[in-house]
Amino acid sequence: MTSKAARRRFKKAERLRALREARRENRWKRRGERFRTVLGVGVAFVFGVLLTGYAGLMLAGALGLSGTPGELHVDSCGVVRPYNNKPVTECHGELLSSTGRLVDADAVIAADARVGSTIAVRDQPYVGLETVGPRAVVGWATLTVTGLLVLDTGLFMVLGADDRTAASTTARRTLLSLSAATAAGGLLYGLTVLYEHLF
Repeated sequence: MTSKAARRRFKKAERLRALREARRENRWKRRGERFRTVLGVGVAFVFGVLLTGYAGLMLAGALGLSGTPGELHVDSCGVVRPYNNKPVTECHGELLSSTGRLVDADAVIAADARVGSTIAVRDQPYVGLETVGPRAVVGWATLTVTGLLVLDTGLFMVLGADDRTAASTTARRTLLSLSAATAAGGLLYGLTVLYEHLF
């Protein structure tokens, strides 16, 4: 065998080895990308379902569709620091049912209310007392839309951001719509809180 033929065979073997290594690397890269996508979709799905479900339950209570209606006559309010160290305003007072019967002489609710005022509440199953009114409705509606936004983000990841199919285009439009609704809800909630503090 001539040295030229040997060099050709050697170069061919080198090219084959480089090609196999590139394929192996690409395979591992694809597996890594697939794993990250599955993990991201799983987290988005779990978080989205939990947030949408919880916020939806609270929204139903704020709208008066679930829970037991009542009124809380606020006797005192104070800022407390629970286990997560975030300051929360808690109000104490008498909780009366919608018929006027005393339910709890010292009920507690996390709310920003004035002492001496009466606030409409719902006693929600599993979560306790929740305020009723525009502030609660806007806040829980915004969180519900945020949960749907997270779910749609997971769907968008499954379909692929670069995919041009009709399903991907629909997911992209829904994602933009939910983002706009979340931003509008956050702004409306801030304005509602400001209005309640001023008036």
